[in-house]
Amino acid sequence: MIKSSFRLLGLTLALGWLLMLDVCAQAIPAGLTHASYTWDAKRKRLPLTEAETQLPALLLLDFTAQEYFYDEKTQKLGLYSTNHSIVRVNSTDAIERFNKIYVPVQDGALLWLKARTISPRGEVVELNQSNIKELKDQDGARGFKIFAVEGVEKGSEIEYVYMRQRSPNYFGREYLQADLPARSVTFELISPEQLTFDTRVYHGPQASRDTVIGGKHVVRIALKDVAIAREEAFANSQAERMRIEYKLAYNASRGRERLFTWAEASQYIHGSLYTYTKDEQKALDKLLKLMKVPAGGVTEQVQFVENYIKTNFNPSEEYAEAELSGIINTRNASDLGFARLFAGVLRKLGIEHEVVVTSDRSVSPFDESFDTWNYLDNYIFYFPATKQMLAPARPDYRYGMVPSEWTANPGLFIRTVKLGSTESAVGKVKDIPTLAADQNPSDLDINVQFAPTLDKSTVNIRYILGGYNAQVIQPFYSLIPEAKRTEIAQEFIKSCVPDATFKSLNVVNGERGLSPLAKPFIVEAGVESAALLNRAGPKYLFKVGELLGPQSELYQADARQFDVENEFNRRYNRVITFELPAGYSIRNLKDLSYNVKAGPDAAAPLFLFQSSYAVEGQKVTVTIKEHYQQIRWPKKDFEAFREVVNAAANFNKVVLVLEKKG
Repeated sequence: MIKSSFRLLGLTLALGWLLMLDVCAQAIPAGLTHASYTWDAKRKRLPLTEAETQLPALLLLDFTAQEYFYDEKTQKLGLYSTNHSIVRVNSTDAIERFNKIYVPVQDGALLWLKARTISPRGEVVELNQSNIKELKDQDGARGFKIFAVEGVEKGSEIEYVYMRQRSPNYFGREYLQADLPARSVTFELISPEQLTFDTRVYHGPQASRDTVIGGKHVVRIALKDVAIAREEAFANSQAERMRIEYKLAYNASRGRERLFTWAEASQYIHGSLYTYTKDEQKALDKLLKLMKVPAGGVTEQVQFVENYIKTNFNPSEEYAEAELSGIINTRNASDLGFARLFAGVLRKLGIEHEVVVTSDRSVSPFDESFDTWNYLDNYIFYFPATKQMLAPARPDYRYGMVPSEWTANPGLFIRTVKLGSTESAVGKVKDIPTLAADQNPSDLDINVQFAPTLDKSTVNIRYILGGYNAQVIQPFYSLIPEAKRTEIAQEFIKSCVPDATFKSLNVVNGERGLSPLAKPFIVEAGVESAALLNRAGPKYLFKVGELLGPQSELYQADARQFDVENEFNRRYNRVITFELPAGYSIRNLKDLSYNVKAGPDAAAPLFLFQSSYAVEGQKVTVTIKEHYQQIRWPKKDFEAFREVVNAAANFNKVVLVLEKKG
């Protein structure tokens, strides 16, 4: 969500009559819908089917209620969360997973908690309240209450129920599906009659219509037999889980005026980023004098500014202050602080730009049709003159690249407009483009020479990583201790030649602050291998396929759950050359030929694995082209995609048979 120290104030003022938010009170208001909620003290164990007893674990009950409650006495709005779960554990792993319970308290207070286990024999062991401990989060603040449940054995039921008071937030998300099957899942959203929330369920049935009961709005969804959400390769499993998003949409005191729209978000974000005090203006002017930004075009100036800020300022969510004077003095900034700092510098330099705010599509893809500010998580700057983007709070990314999970995803583009001396903002939801496959290479150039005695091979490798493929190593390489850097560089080569004995090793473009779009990360090495060529009687076996390194495999037996979603588009170009020993030929050269493709146009496939070979005398050149040029692919056509991925895995197993001629 929008990361701003001003956020709570802005949201509160938007509500009109709700000017006080209750985040401190410990008493449970009598008028709360679930004020007296508790478990059934005398209940028996819940019966299971034969199939359910074979499951490692089963969620028998998952009940959640979020109630926004206006206390007439204190005239404050509070948010109260009631949670009740019953888990059946049938395996040792399940016991290990569920015998400790974590209750989040970082955004409020735990009002009460009860827990118990019921053994297969019906014996009940209740939680000793003195065993509840508190864990701090990374910042030293209150993070979780933790407790261990006692008396757990195979076949036990673990039951816990608690109520929390939380800081009110007018946007929320609850997951209705987990990584274990659930028999009963219920979610309730309750609010005063004055406040109306809108909801949207993803990957499941919609919630009940908003109903007014006893002067309160109630939205409810009750599900039976919710299937497990399995992890799948080439899918964002978390984003595919059934969930409900909700947002405050109307306040009776404001009539039918919709609250928290994209237009309102645009104005709010613009004000947060571009409103400066006199002290902030002075601090920006002082910083610009220190930076000495050279004259030049948009690209040159933006790259200079980015490199300076990302080299000299440190990301720190502990430093929550977004005031620029403090940020510039301490050289520490939160995500919002970096966004304000870049916005101020770019404006001072007169560089035209727009602010983009978006979600992480691997968690919750941005949905333009449901205007929850829950999607407004990540700041980007867009430069219309060059059509390039920049991630201000990510020092590991450079101009032209933002995290791939923010791309191939809509975002709210906000531009400044002026009417005379009045400045405002206009926002529009547009798609954030992702990089093309050729901008994300993972290429190999390999030359193999067999020793005259055929007992070992000399291999020269050039491993080239660009774009997102380089992102896992290039931004961090120079920060790694030198001895460890050598080890990491060797691991890239060992992925192709596991038994490599190194004769030479060199890394190109390992310096800090480089863009992998312009300067790919390259590892060059000369190694010897005894395992690449093996003798089998009078023949020799050359494991040419292993030179590609480990490949993804899609041999799943279960039916596909989700559509394909790639992390990013990518390409793999590999060339392998080797010289056959005099008097030898290859029996099975045709095993090197693959041509597997998927996509609507066979002449220009979206997904491709293609390999071929050429022979000139004793020299053999193998050329392999593999690419994935589209982020998403429908589940109904999954088989075609799988064949491409598995073609690479199958090539990885190719072994050439060398035998004497004649």
